[in-house]
Amino acid sequence: MSRVNASLRRFGFGSMIAAAMLSGCSGGGGGGGTSTPPPPAPPSVPIAVSGAQAVWLDATTIVWPGAAQGASYRLFYSLNASLSPTSAGVSGADNASGDVLSPGTLTSTQLAAFPQYASALVLTVPAATAAKIGNVLEDQIMVVQYSSGAPSAATEVQTGPVLDAVYASAASVPLGLSFDASSDAPTFRLWAPTAQSVSLNVYPNATSTSATIEPMQFDPGTGVWSYTAANAGWTNSAYYTYTVKVFTRAVGAAGAIVTNTVTDPYSVTLNANGQYSMVANLADAATQPAGWPGTLLPTAAVPTDSVIYELHVRDFSSRDPSVPAADVGKYLAFTDTSSEGMTHLAALAHAGLTHVELMPVANFSSVDEVNCTTPVITPSTGAGLQAQLDVVNTQAGSCYNWGYDPFHYGAPQGSYSSAPQDGLARVREFRQMVQALHGIGLRVIMDVVYPHTSSSGQNPYSVLDEIVPGYYYRLDANGAVENNSCCSDTATERTMMAKLMIDTLRVWAGSYKVDGFRFDQMYLIPRPVMIAAASAVDQVAAQDGRGNAVIFGEGWTAPSQVASVIVPSSQLNLGGTGIGSFNDRLRDAVRGGGPFDSGSAMRAHQGFINGLCYDMNTVDAATNPDCSGDAGDALFALQDRIRIGLAGNLANFPLRPGVTGAGVDYFGSPTGYTVSPQENIVYVSSHDNETLFDVSEYKQPASVSVADAARAQVVGLSLVALSQGVAFIQGGDDLLRSKSGDSNSYRSEDYFNGIHWDGSTNNWAVGLPPQNTGNNAADAATLGPLLNSRPVPDPATILATSAAFQEFLQIRKDTDLFRLPSAAAIDACVSFPDASAQIHGLIVERISGIGACTSNSGFSSVVVLFNASNQQQSYPIAAYAGDAKGTASGQVYLDPVQASGSDAVLKTGWNFTSTSSAGVFTVPPRTTAVFVQYR
Repeated sequence: MSRVNASLRRFGFGSMIAAAMLSGCSGGGGGGGTSTPPPPAPPSVPIAVSGAQAVWLDATTIVWPGAAQGASYRLFYSLNASLSPTSAGVSGADNASGDVLSPGTLTSTQLAAFPQYASALVLTVPAATAAKIGNVLEDQIMVVQYSSGAPSAATEVQTGPVLDAVYASAASVPLGLSFDASSDAPTFRLWAPTAQSVSLNVYPNATSTSATIEPMQFDPGTGVWSYTAANAGWTNSAYYTYTVKVFTRAVGAAGAIVTNTVTDPYSVTLNANGQYSMVANLADAATQPAGWPGTLLPTAAVPTDSVIYELHVRDFSSRDPSVPAADVGKYLAFTDTSSEGMTHLAALAHAGLTHVELMPVANFSSVDEVNCTTPVITPSTGAGLQAQLDVVNTQAGSCYNWGYDPFHYGAPQGSYSSAPQDGLARVREFRQMVQALHGIGLRVIMDVVYPHTSSSGQNPYSVLDEIVPGYYYRLDANGAVENNSCCSDTATERTMMAKLMIDTLRVWAGSYKVDGFRFDQMYLIPRPVMIAAASAVDQVAAQDGRGNAVIFGEGWTAPSQVASVIVPSSQLNLGGTGIGSFNDRLRDAVRGGGPFDSGSAMRAHQGFINGLCYDMNTVDAATNPDCSGDAGDALFALQDRIRIGLAGNLANFPLRPGVTGAGVDYFGSPTGYTVSPQENIVYVSSHDNETLFDVSEYKQPASVSVADAARAQVVGLSLVALSQGVAFIQGGDDLLRSKSGDSNSYRSEDYFNGIHWDGSTNNWAVGLPPQNTGNNAADAATLGPLLNSRPVPDPATILATSAAFQEFLQIRKDTDLFRLPSAAAIDACVSFPDASAQIHGLIVERISGIGACTSNSGFSSVVVLFNASNQQQSYPIAAYAGDAKGTASGQVYLDPVQASGSDAVLKTGWNFTSTSSAGVFTVPPRTTAVFVQYR
């Protein structure tokens, strides 16, 4: 149904009548007279339309950055998108002469909301135009500049802000599907304020091409179109799309009216490949597995109790022979509780793991859910090439992708379902996965990707832009969609994009019992929106007794063009919000170098655990880093960054007299930036970049044995497990996981990504990784010789690494001094006795457990020696002078978990002695030892 009959609402008739009257009065004025013919009109020259440089802020205000202040301006609009500006005038407009825009200024409120337009030309919209703004906004719209009475420049108009202003009440309208509480009849709601018409298409099943078409009713106050079914006949069986007639600038030089058939942005489930949305009620038994929701786990009482393990659905089971073939790479693999993978996760949970984070599982576009294949890859060894060639040749049709290309934010991905065409199957199986993980004591975190979609405009994988063109995306100065993310950047500062984000998060948290969210590229989301999202999710989780959710993400520095528009959710902006951000300071110091290193730089930049200053490789030694032991010492700088990370990465943590966390430099930025420890997401490896094992294979000297390299990795993992904050581990790092050096394995198939849960191998030296992604091509000359020369870890070494990591999890779980809840507790209880007298490769931490620091652990203090060096280290601490070695009150001994643990090197190599001046703690090479003083 059309919103309104165009012939009744257009306002061009007055000017047409006036023109006719003037034409009738233009004769010679008397018989027999003569007249001089007017001079010929100058030739009409087309005026180039300069993108969409004007921005409509609210009903009465338009800005045009960079436009001349002295010219005059008019607003034109056309329902059928036929505007054509020339030097002689503008044709095709419904308001033939244009609406005169007068000069204006921004109010203080407008300046606060849009500081980027402080110096822009401001134009005031006539009251008559503002009164009919709902109609105008469905048109092609153009601002034309006039000089000397003639058009001289033209631009189309960005309408995102004005849509927010005019349709502000839409923020409280439930969108998508809702169901009558008694009849289960569905109501469909779509926000499409600029659409000229919208109809609902309902299909009887997932593959039908024949639809029942229903007109939808428009609410001019909210911009929402709606339709309510007569009964529940469609519920949990039918599928639907919308047909939207709308103007878009994405077609042709200046836009056109298009008719799009599109899915629901609020889809809760879909048929295969997201062609249709499904009429599914997530509250109905048809969408739920037996026993749903099962055991719900309260959020950890203290956020810093959380330990997160990152997994990709396919990686979890692709190399697990104990998983039934039909379940490999699927949600259902997590329900096979006796599999190697689930057995390993259960062991980690017993030791102290609290959460599994799943890489994107909301619907994405890069995998064909029906026709994708799992190719057979010819194995390679060393730096062989055949495997990478096979991977590259099969990527286009593969079932493997990380999934950071969102299509529908609120629906599960179908390629992980046993029946992608059945919209209910993916819902039930996703819930079964959550049930199974909850059943072994693990909460579930989703990796979500709200800062972009896979496509925009009229692309087949565009949804939002086919419904409200130009609204949901962040536009540049010319009105083009920005792509700071990688793809089409969404404008989460827009009210309805923020609503879509928050509403779909509520669905995942409430209907799927997801316990937390990791936000990809969080720095592209405004800080206030992230705060609102965290609050909304907490409210949902609290309703069923789960408490606060874990909320964190990538808080990197936003590009300047983004930071000029929003307050980004970046590390330095999130302090005090409780929202976590990944700590790259500790990460880079532990690993060495940075995430953008490639080629020889991968070897040249060693870090704390792989040799800087104490066991240099030949490439790094040739760069002559400062290892003088003086103030400029390169490793000492890294060790300070690690210390701050161990102490919650707190901005105000007192490291040593006169130096706080914020005062420790990180390439011109502060190392410490958090206000509370839960904001410190501590990690040394994630799916991005090389695994911890692979990056250290680049950096370790050739003389370092596999066993010693594994011990160094355990030191790195211990820094994560024992940090104040939230610990984050890439799945498989505890098994020395390798991707054969792949720097960006997002489509490198199961072959390079799979995890061997039995520890039989770690996937090192299975060929050079694909050269068409990440830094792999640039790395090949450096990586190849390492793949050919560095041995593959044996199962005993892999399993020893796994056992050692689980012991550190157990120590964290048993000893609450490693999980302090507040900045005040950390400031009072944590210290680094060696901060003013450093040793290469050694960090010494002390945590008090008495007085204000009294804990439930039974220890009066804890001392940790993180010894990454290749030498035994001893360190004296005066506070332990005269104390005895033992487990009686006041005595010092190795932590009971390690004392009875799996590390024979530690059990025979540690020691504690004391004199009248100090207690001396001794630790073997490449070892983290936790000493406790019994209360």
